[in-house]
Amino acid sequence: MRRLFTPIRRLARHDQGSVALIFGLLLIPLLLAAGVGVDYARAVQFKAQLQAATDDAALAGASAYVSSGAGQTLGIAAATNYMNDAIAALPANNGVSVTVTPGSTSSGSTVTAFQITVTATATFPTTLMAVYKPTLTITTTATANNPIVTGTFSGGGFSADASDQNTAYWYACPANGGVPAASALNFMWQNYNSGSDTGNGSSISIQLAASQHICFALKNVTGGWANYGNNYYGSHPGDVQWFYSNMMPPSADYNIAPGGANTGTHGVYPTNQDCSLVVVQGSMVHGTMTYPTPTQWQCFTTSGRGENTEPSGDTGSGYICNGCGSGPTMATVMTNSAPSCAQLGGNSYQYDWNDMGWSPYDTYNYGTDMQYAFSCSGGSSGSGSGNGTTTTGVTLTN
Repeated sequence: MRRLFTPIRRLARHDQGSVALIFGLLLIPLLLAAGVGVDYARAVQFKAQLQAATDDAALAGASAYVSSGAGQTLGIAAATNYMNDAIAALPANNGVSVTVTPGSTSSGSTVTAFQITVTATATFPTTLMAVYKPTLTITTTATANNPIVTGTFSGGGFSADASDQNTAYWYACPANGGVPAASALNFMWQNYNSGSDTGNGSSISIQLAASQHICFALKNVTGGWANYGNNYYGSHPGDVQWFYSNMMPPSADYNIAPGGANTGTHGVYPTNQDCSLVVVQGSMVHGTMTYPTPTQWQCFTTSGRGENTEPSGDTGSGYICNGCGSGPTMATVMTNSAPSCAQLGGNSYQYDWNDMGWSPYDTYNYGTDMQYAFSCSGGSSGSGSGNGTTTTGVTLTN
């Protein structure tokens, strides 16, 4: 047995080349460890960039998600578009899939916020550790909330003193301040089938972000209920004009329909004076919201001078004093013409439209062609004021 183990003992004591052998044996795991460290650092940096993109996409989506219905679609599109742009700027990867999920938060039966969740899953290629694991899966998620309140449009039973056909719409004010898309319009009311009928006194409530600006449009069809011939501005029977509350004046694009198509109207309406909308603030009197009578029988300019007036009032004289009047400025009479609930501050505003009608003495009387009020309620402060002072910001919750 001693003779048998002697060569083995000699081999064990022989150390020539052992360091090189051990180093050779350890080289592969050392390289793998170094590769893991490098790839891990790259993956951490990539995930940070992907998380930042996901966060910003959720915020962008929630910012655009400002009302139910079409607002949800806009929120999804905004988040998706943001992620598509962000993905193009990420370091090299094998693809990123994105899921955008709309939702809401509630307190009891009350919806308190619109919500957008963005989840991104990326396939990240490795380098030195590719022999062991060629790719890594990296997932990030973010949720953003846009607090909401309730906006209410009240018809108030206005008297539709019009031979023209008038239809009122609300829409989320476009970011560019221009004419809204046709798909953005939401029907409110239409005057009835004759000029003497009473307007719709119903109320319409919507959920919207406290910071979302709401705009209004009035579609006017000359002689839509009673053909009286051409109107004072030259419009022919059946001609269509549009007035937009986010314009100053609202008639700035009177011949452009939502979406941008030209209406082909024959009329020539003033585009430097507001002759179509006066907004007044209501006040509570003995438990009833009341509104002052809007300023009548004149147009309104930027300076408050050189305004067109109908000095004799609605007497049928047809006398118009062009460019000789003075009075409130355009900005004054159009205060909160395109408001957010936050701007309303718990107050109610009445919108008094004039369709710039069929004769001179019917041209400057506000509120008889379309009239309604806009107010808001709710808000996380619990005050019921609806002013949104504590809930105007879009917040990242996850």
